[in-house]
Amino acid sequence: MPEHPWKNRVEIGECTIFLGDCIEILRHLTDVDAVVTDAPYGIAYKSGWATDALWGDKRKITHDETVDVRDAIIDWGGDRPQLHFGTWRAPRPKETRQVLTWDKKGALGMGALDIPWKPDHEEIYVIGKGFIGKRDCGSVIPCAPVQSMAKNGRQHPTEKPVGLMSALIRKVPGTILDPFMGSGTTIVAAAKAGRRAIGIEIEPRYFEIARERITAAYRQPDMFAPAE
Repeated sequence: MPEHPWKNRVEIGECTIFLGDCIEILRHLTDVDAVVTDAPYGIAYKSGWATDALWGDKRKITHDETVDVRDAIIDWGGDRPQLHFGTWRAPRPKETRQVLTWDKKGALGMGALDIPWKPDHEEIYVIGKGFIGKRDCGSVIPCAPVQSMAKNGRQHPTEKPVGLMSALIRKVPGTILDPFMGSGTTIVAAAKAGRRAIGIEIEPRYFEIARERITAAYRQPDMFAPAE
């Protein structure tokens, strides 16, 4: 049998996580019903953080030079329901059917210092068909972000709050894939909801953080309680 392209595969409850490059691993995956992910935005982002203990010397995000990897994932997903975080600074996916707005409830980013408005939202692109759930909310989703500093609990430079991801995955069916797992928030939200999920992360450091967080989520007594 040919050697699989991942360095590590771990089963935790109903969740499977892989360490490796998602483009290679996706060639071996078929049992996926929906994609919910925060792919590199294609803007060559470089962190300005002073928290070296978290970000270290690796300030650049892998595959963030263009939107090619994001678009490759969208093509792989086909007509499956997909939710992709993004930014107006890069071209939106041509397959976008609707744009959701993550309202950070007053939490402000720095943005361009010569503009007198700070950014307080992000875009989420709705792609594909087969979404589920009631049509009971608008396209603006309010949710406070994770604290911006490592000392306050943040474990990844683009970490999303579990509450936000819980709200999003309620609208997609079946097995959820996050090919840019990071510190594992999407998979944690799936674990808490009793959902099956697959995560892929290329950086060993964040893979280990995700594994610890997902394992901890399964130990929580309120694991299957409805998300707030």
